Amino acid sequence: MNDPHFQQHGGPHPTHRPAWKRLHHSPFFWVAAFFILAAMTIYVMTDNLALRPGRASQRPVPVLAP
Repeated sequence: MNDPHFQQHGGPHPTHRPAWKRLHHSPFFWVAAFFILAAMTIYVMTDNLALRPGRASQRPVPVLAP
């Protein structure tokens, strides 16, 4: 059925590009890319998610244990 002899002239023709080249036309790809980049930015800007508001400071560790 993929033979050009069986295709109608006015109908849709299958694309011959690989799937990875068509992927960037999908809105799901761009939504996922946005959320991934946002998560990466938050991770980097918060220093490994180590900054937590309201965190109590820790007592210093003594040099010599009693």
